[in-house]
Amino acid sequence: MGCEKMILRKRILFIIAILLFIELLVLTYVFLLSPTNHAVGDSFFEVKSGTNMDKIARNLKEQDYIRSVLAFKLHLRLNHIDNFKAGNYNLKTTMNAKNIAHKLSIGDSDQRDIKVTFPEGKTLVEMAEILSHHTDFTKEQIIQAWNEPDFIDQIINEFDFITEEIKNPGISYPLNGYLFPDTYYIKDKNTPPQDIALKLIQRMEQMILPYSDHIDAQNSSVHEILTLASIVEYEAKWDEDRPLIAGVFHNRLKNNMRLESCATLEMALGVHKEVYTHNDIRVDSPYNTYQITGIPIGPGNNPGHKSIEACLFPKEHSYFYFLSDIYGDGKTYYSKTLTEHNALKAKYLSSS
Repeated sequence: MGCEKMILRKRILFIIAILLFIELLVLTYVFLLSPTNHAVGDSFFEVKSGTNMDKIARNLKEQDYIRSVLAFKLHLRLNHIDNFKAGNYNLKTTMNAKNIAHKLSIGDSDQRDIKVTFPEGKTLVEMAEILSHHTDFTKEQIIQAWNEPDFIDQIINEFDFITEEIKNPGISYPLNGYLFPDTYYIKDKNTPPQDIALKLIQRMEQMILPYSDHIDAQNSSVHEILTLASIVEYEAKWDEDRPLIAGVFHNRLKNNMRLESCATLEMALGVHKEVYTHNDIRVDSPYNTYQITGIPIGPGNNPGHKSIEACLFPKEHSYFYFLSDIYGDGKTYYSKTLTEHNALKAKYLSSS
């Protein structure tokens, strides 16, 4: 009789354990479908035609709209959702994964919003020019709004990754380098330029914050990383060259060598040239790495994700020099010594 009670008790405990485990799974599932409260409050998510569901789910997770790709895909399967309609969707932080899935599946998009694309490597002035073609504001009005001292102070107070470094004397455009190049959607042509700048800065924050610990471990700062990334953005024609070029700059910095980058001559002069003169090289500017040691005072353009990542994780090698065959196929050649570099220069840049 005692044995039967013992067996019954064990069965009851086993059933209770199973029920508790199921309840835990359900609670976890519900939590993973809840709002993240991390994404930009009033931003747009683009579903491109032909993009598969896995890619869309990963993009939603990367942009902090959902907590879990697995839970999101499970919800889609349980609710027989197997297709999202292409479009631009206004997603809110209050939306849970179920709301997002429903919105994307029925095609409740916001197609009337204005699409603006900022390519990688554009300066703040060039971005203002692009934006002026999509709004009722002139380039000059946009630049003035983005340079407003009170707005700059607001940005510094609102974003932990942006510091007083952007106000260093000699920096003409404090937000240069912090406006993440991407495609954005704005409500109408009267959208204030400062509201648009906030969207771009928020995207930069989303991109850079996951690397905060790595930046600290490098004994560096976001400002320094973005400054170096803006040089890499200018110098690299192909994506595979970005980590290699970043590695060259890291090697030179570690050995107290000047960077001597033509990119910084454009930053200093404000003029793009295929070949710079000796007079250009001698220009007095906190951006000119032919004259200063270390990195420039600030970013010279707004670098993209791949250039930023290249500076966070530069390729380890023994090269100290590089040049691009600007008269040929644009291939970049690397060398360990100045003698090797000069030989490559004579071979590929002799037309200059």
